[in-house]
Amino acid sequence: MNADPSNCLVIEDSVPGVTAGKAAGMHVIAVPSVPKRTDEFSSADEIINSLLDLRPEKWGLPPFNDWIEGTLPIDPWFIGGPVIKGFGRGSKVLGIPTANLAAENFSDILSDHTSGVYFGWAGLSKRGIYKMVMSIGWNPYFDNTEKTIEPWLLHGFDEDFYGEELRLVIVGYIRPEANFPSLESLIERIHEDGRIAENALDLPEYAKYKESPYLRNPLQEGAATGGNEAEQEFI
Repeated sequence: MNADPSNCLVIEDSVPGVTAGKAAGMHVIAVPSVPKRTDEFSSADEIINSLLDLRPEKWGLPPFNDWIEGTLPIDPWFIGGPVIKGFGRGSKVLGIPTANLAAENFSDILSDHTSGVYFGWAGLSKRGIYKMVMSIGWNPYFDNTEKTIEPWLLHGFDEDFYGEELRLVIVGYIRPEANFPSLESLIERIHEDGRIAENALDLPEYAKYKESPYLRNPLQEGAATGGNEAEQEFI
């Protein structure tokens, strides 16, 4: 390439790749391929959760142009199923009631999509369509042992709706999963994520998905769906 190694930026997902890049005198960003093993990549100049979090401007390169007001549009994905009772922390500890879905029904989705905070539209079969922000991951502050899907519908409900069918169209990404020094800082960040999602979903890029037929077409009793099979219904 006839380039000075100090002017090169390496993006690697393996420890040998990171080691090789540093040995060559290059800057290295690590994107660990195995979650919860970031300590093995400590020699990298930066460790990020996924390529969604790559910010080239931090390295003197032109920034990506696809971020919109702090959000990243993604190819929409569609999941649905009955709302289950979660750990109870959403309401009791955080004051933020989440409408959890059964993680075991979405193992493929959980493995395909990186942990982080996403947003989109939620359809409840008996109530309507609402804005929502959603976390996927292990929630490091609580040190969960399994990866979960926890949507927060940005609407004040007067009652629980366990067992009711919930449809989600996820259209954008906000940030990687993170740990927090205190419960107060975690709650503050969740509310900030909610404000970002609330504003972003008014933008035409995201607002159009509120009309997706997937949010309105009922599931069969007790069924759950996941993935991109509904993309042909609304693009």
